[in-house]
Amino acid sequence: METGVVVRVVAALIKPLTMLWQLWRPRTDRVSVAALVDDLAEAVCQEEQRLREGLRAGPGSFMHVGFTATAKAQPGEVIESAAVSDIATYFELLTPPRRLVVLGEPGSGKTVAAAHLVLGLLETRRDQVDTRRAGQPVPVRVDAAGWNGKDDFSGWLTTRLRYDYRLRPRSARALVDAGLILPVVDGLDEMDAHDSEESRARAVLNRLNETPWGNRPVVVVCRSDEFDELTRLGEDNGLHGSTTITLRPFTPGQISDYLTTYRHRIGATRPVWTAVTTRITAQPEGPLARALNTPWMLGLAATAMHHDPHTAGQLTGCSDTDAVRDLLFAAQIPAAVAGTDRTGRFRGYTSDNVRTWLLSLARCLDQRRDLGQDGTTIRLDEIWEIAGSVRCRILHGLTVGIAVTLVIVAAVGLRFGLVFGPAIGLVFGLSAGLSRSPRANRMAWRVPARSRWRGGLTYGLAAGLTLGLTTEFALGTWLGLAAAVTAGLTVGLAFGLEADAEDQLGLAVDERRLIRDDVRVAVFTAGVVAFAIGLALGLPTGLLGGLSGGLVNGLAYGLAAGAVGGLTFGLSLGLMRGLAATRYLIAMLVFRFTSSFPARPGLFLDWARRSGLLRVTGTGYQFRHETYRQWLQQPRTGGTER
Repeated sequence: METGVVVRVVAALIKPLTMLWQLWRPRTDRVSVAALVDDLAEAVCQEEQRLREGLRAGPGSFMHVGFTATAKAQPGEVIESAAVSDIATYFELLTPPRRLVVLGEPGSGKTVAAAHLVLGLLETRRDQVDTRRAGQPVPVRVDAAGWNGKDDFSGWLTTRLRYDYRLRPRSARALVDAGLILPVVDGLDEMDAHDSEESRARAVLNRLNETPWGNRPVVVVCRSDEFDELTRLGEDNGLHGSTTITLRPFTPGQISDYLTTYRHRIGATRPVWTAVTTRITAQPEGPLARALNTPWMLGLAATAMHHDPHTAGQLTGCSDTDAVRDLLFAAQIPAAVAGTDRTGRFRGYTSDNVRTWLLSLARCLDQRRDLGQDGTTIRLDEIWEIAGSVRCRILHGLTVGIAVTLVIVAAVGLRFGLVFGPAIGLVFGLSAGLSRSPRANRMAWRVPARSRWRGGLTYGLAAGLTLGLTTEFALGTWLGLAAAVTAGLTVGLAFGLEADAEDQLGLAVDERRLIRDDVRVAVFTAGVVAFAIGLALGLPTGLLGGLSGGLVNGLAYGLAAGAVGGLTFGLSLGLMRGLAATRYLIAMLVFRFTSSFPARPGLFLDWARRSGLLRVTGTGYQFRHETYRQWLQQPRTGGTER
């Protein structure tokens, strides 16, 4: 009898243990890697489509940006000229290994060009047969701004795949080592501070010129002046064996045509629009034509004139390009605020406080860069850093410690609660406060093509059987086994339904739901743990107590004791599972008192994205353009603010 039970238990544990082993050591065979690469390609496609749409300047099609290609073997020799929408086709015509440098002035459309390249290559890859597609690399745009430039590039790229697309470390490294990732390295011009002694950006190029990446396809996106300086530092052409394409500025005719088309599309009838196009045509080398020759500045001008027609008259009066830039940058926030209904949730938004909030965000990103983190993007579960990292971590630890202490005191009474509560609260509080960067959790009931319930039940069964056997040996009763199996099964569901890295590749990306998802996981965990512990403690206690005090009284007492114990453990564990959400709520409280950032950060960030002040990359927010962030932090004079 006992031998048969052991055999059945071992057989039941084989599958969950196998699944746990696969989580730790995921499969890297050809079929598994091919499926993972296809999932990654789809996730990258969704991300780049969102990015490209977010960079669109108003209604209508994209601006017709062109590029000129130059051979590195013979500097200065123009060999090709085409539209940026054809950049993927041009890249595929390069001689292997395909290595490309995309250059342009600030605001010239480099990021849009990179998005066109990635989406074009993904479309070509999708149209290939399975056997050929399995060997084609997935283009992935990565931001190098947070890299120190000294570590191994393959290791850093693996980390970015884990961070941006939640790949498991072993799976990500397998894709990188197999040459199935084509890195499109953006943000090279944002890596070095003006007072830095060593160039991190140059170190990146050195890594890309070394084995094994020296013979692999790579794309680098950078500003023209910064890349020229990097090539001077290395006394070479920057990226060995590469072809360079330079995005062309708009001609006065293209600028006038775009403004005229934009004006007709929105139905603007004021003659000031004609004054601007007339000035550009009459003075093709004038400050207005030179300032609006990039997609970034031209889009700003169209948007500013749309929201405030008086901007057109001010533009024609600017004496130099810097004055045009300052005018358009200063018009961004007022235009965004003017286009917002401030009778509801946005009634407190003014030009002054929006600028204060964006300045706080800009300074926080600078601090992140100084610490070697991503200095261009911030997620909703990282927004607490704006409130002060040390301050939030201290408040977080105190909050969790006090909450756990109060829960224990309420559960067991003052006599024992004041003895054990502070000690346990201190442990929980230190664990919460010492957590440097808690990430938001996510729970998935279903993922594409399969359900999560089977995995959740499997993990629950493994936990239940393990706890059940231990309890039976300790108590020697079937009641202990039944209660432990119930508890283990329920607790297993709380962790088994959490979406792992591979599952999240197939799930929709929504930067606004990070904290909400973390709260759901914390509440679900607290609920199931409370239920499980309640049954595990309540049923045995009640039945054993019923032997001496009557079944009804015993069960009532046992269930009450179980409920108290379950709530205590559930709430405590829920606080530890919701670290990101708790720290976010603490930051909201700090913002309410300091006014350094809005009390509802998620609402503001989404508003800023829809207003064109910020953009979204993956699940993180970043400024629409780096030059605007730099301008925000410059001292303002009375004539440049509106």
